Amino acid sequence: MLLRDAFHMTALTISLGWLLVVGKAVILPVVIAIMLTYVLVGAKIGMQRFTLLKGIPGWLAYVLVLTIFGLALAVMGLVAVSNLRNIAQTELAFEGRFTDTIAQVAAFFGMDGVQTPEGVRDFLIDSFDITGLSLNLLSSVASISGYIVLIVTYIVFMVAERGPMQRKIELVLPHLNDREPATKVFRRINQQIVTYLSTKTMINVIVGALSYMVMLLLGIENAVFWAFVIAILNYIPYVGSLLGVGVVISYTVLATADLQLTLIALVALTACQVYVGNWLEPRVMSRSLNLSPLTVMLALVLWSTLWGLTGAIIAVPMTSILLIAFAQFPSTRSLAVLASRDGNLY
Repeated sequence: MLLRDAFHMTALTISLGWLLVVGKAVILPVVIAIMLTYVLVGAKIGMQRFTLLKGIPGWLAYVLVLTIFGLALAVMGLVAVSNLRNIAQTELAFEGRFTDTIAQVAAFFGMDGVQTPEGVRDFLIDSFDITGLSLNLLSSVASISGYIVLIVTYIVFMVAERGPMQRKIELVLPHLNDREPATKVFRRINQQIVTYLSTKTMINVIVGALSYMVMLLLGIENAVFWAFVIAILNYIPYVGSLLGVGVVISYTVLATADLQLTLIALVALTACQVYVGNWLEPRVMSRSLNLSPLTVMLALVLWSTLWGLTGAIIAVPMTSILLIAFAQFPSTRSLAVLASRDGNLY
C-alpha cells in the first residue's frame, strides 16, 4: 500500500513538473498575473486606508490602482529601453576603461608595468560583454511587449472576478460543511499572499530608492535603471540582494575604471541591503509565510530550474500556496509540517 502510494505520488510529481515545463508559455503569464493581482489588491486595501480615499467605492479604487500600475509599467519600460541603449552605445569606452582597471589591479598587487597578454585581455573583455548583454536585453524588452499586454489583460479580468467568486463557491459547494473549509483555505491563501507580496514590494521600493540615492551621490550613470534592477532582484530570497549589488558593481568598475569609487559603491550598496534585510524586513514581515529557510532554498532551486528568473522571483509565494493546500489533506499534511518554519500550520 505504501509502495503504491509512493509510486503514485512520484508519478504525479513528475507529470506536474513536465506539464509546468512544457506548458510554460501558457501557464507562466497566468501565474504572473495572479501574483500581480495580489500586489494590486494589497495596494487597493492600503489606498482605502488613507483618510482622503477612505470613502471611495471599491471599483474606483481598483481603477486608480490599475491606472497607476499601467503608468508605472510604461515609465519603467521607457527607462529600461533608454538606459540599455545608452549602455550599448559605449562599447569602445568600456574596453578602454576595462584595460585601465586591469592596470590598476596590477599596480595594487605590485605588478606595475607588467603587460597583460592580449589573449587574456580579450578573454576578460568577452567574459564581461556588457554591450552584447545590453543589446540582448533591449531585444527582449521589445519582444515581450505583447506578453505584458496579455498579463495586464489577465489582471483586469482577475480583478473583475474577485467580486462574484464568493457566490460561485456557494454554488459549487452548496452544503455549509463543504463550503466552510474551502472558503477558509481561499481566505488564508489570499491573506498571506497579499500581505507578503504587498509588503515585499514596499520593501523593494525602499531598497531601490536607497540604492538610487547612493548611486546618484556617487555619480554612477543610469542610476534609475540599476535601482530598478536591484529592486526586482530583491524579490529573490537570499541571493537576490547579492545578484543586484554584484551586477551594479560589475557595471561600475567597467564604466568608470575607478577602483576607489567601486569600493565605496560596494560598501554603501551592501549597507543598504544589510539595513533592509537584517533590520527593516524582519520587523515588517515577521514570519508571514511560515516557511523554513531550507524550504525556501529548495523552492528557489526548483522554481528557477522550471521557469528561470521569473520562477526564482515567485518561488516563495508559490511554495506558500502549496504548503497551505498540502495542510488540508491527511496524505500530504506531513509534507506541510516538514516544510513549515516551526511545524505549526495554523
